[in-house]
Amino acid sequence: METTSGSAARYGKSVIINFYILVRATGIYDSLNETILNIAKRLLSDIEILLQESGEFTIKIIQGTFFIEGTKIKAGVSDIESFTSLADELKNKAIGVLDFKAPVSAEDLINLAYAIRVGNEVSDIQSSLELKLSRSITLGGPVVLQQEDGIDLKDSEAVARRAYDKVVSAMREMDRSIKAGRRTKLKRIKRALQFVVDSILTDESYLLSFVLSRTFENYYYYHPVNVSILSVALGKRIGFDRVHLRTLAMAAFFHDFGKVAIPMSILNKKTEFTAKEEELIKRHPVEGIKVLLRSFGLNETSILSMIVSFEHHMKLDLSGYPAAPTETRMPNLFSRIVSIADDYDSLISGRVYQRTRLRANDALDQMLRGSGTIYDPSLMKPFAMLFQ
Repeated sequence: METTSGSAARYGKSVIINFYILVRATGIYDSLNETILNIAKRLLSDIEILLQESGEFTIKIIQGTFFIEGTKIKAGVSDIESFTSLADELKNKAIGVLDFKAPVSAEDLINLAYAIRVGNEVSDIQSSLELKLSRSITLGGPVVLQQEDGIDLKDSEAVARRAYDKVVSAMREMDRSIKAGRRTKLKRIKRALQFVVDSILTDESYLLSFVLSRTFENYYYYHPVNVSILSVALGKRIGFDRVHLRTLAMAAFFHDFGKVAIPMSILNKKTEFTAKEEELIKRHPVEGIKVLLRSFGLNETSILSMIVSFEHHMKLDLSGYPAAPTETRMPNLFSRIVSIADDYDSLISGRVYQRTRLRANDALDQMLRGSGTIYDPSLMKPFAMLFQ
């Protein structure tokens, strides 16, 4: 069977041209007719070839150039106008990524084309697809990587390194802004985390290796980044699509947001905490809600981040903190994922609460012993498989 990249090189141009024709046709015809259906079927026949190897593939638009699974799709002289017009249309709607996952139907493609025509931007278009139950196609915003970054898109390690550095840089800037009383630039954080999600979907191994190589030094800055990476890698392993992975990345990144209210002298303390200091640290899940609300207001992402901030230390059996009423159900799925990622990175880094840094395998063994009480066993197993 031909590889996805090989199929992309052979059929990619046809996919882009037929995609352009379909989007254009939906601007001419207000309702479904035989012409639109035939165009969608032609596009579907090419897409199904690309889906044969792994059941999914991704189209990215980077500065007006189309890439399918990292393969640059070149337009012939007669196709330049079609390529340019489609790239401009997608750029105007802030679409930089299109993920296709089998099975895809002609109806899904028609719904996508109409949604692009009438939607204002990527989130509206994605919502329109979900309302029509077209769940085989997931959209993403503009790809963060720019030409001046000087990175070969096929060099997964270089892309992963840049993704990691961008998120750490965003974390440092966010921390400075909050402590200076300035408004946090959420847009930069979103784009940096989108870059992380893209890198993990391409090849998770490099970002995971960066997580494993970190130490206690600069723990405050690296920990939220590592927890986000580990959470997204686990989310990918259990079948989350790109949209949910981006949301998970944000919630994981902000899980310890409440620690901005704790003096660095306490966070970096090398001796044991006093009872008062430990009590202060255990307040960070609640403080996180306050800081998130003050920084970002109420929206779907901030509310989910607040829930994760509040619940990530509760433990599966609710024996952790903050104390939960007896009638409380187990924490939210995102909270259970972040709880695992949070504890693992803390153990291998030489966590704030336990100064001994554990080897990766020892940390995993310790956590597996807590499966079913501290951690969700249905998540611990796929998490452990990330490192095999």
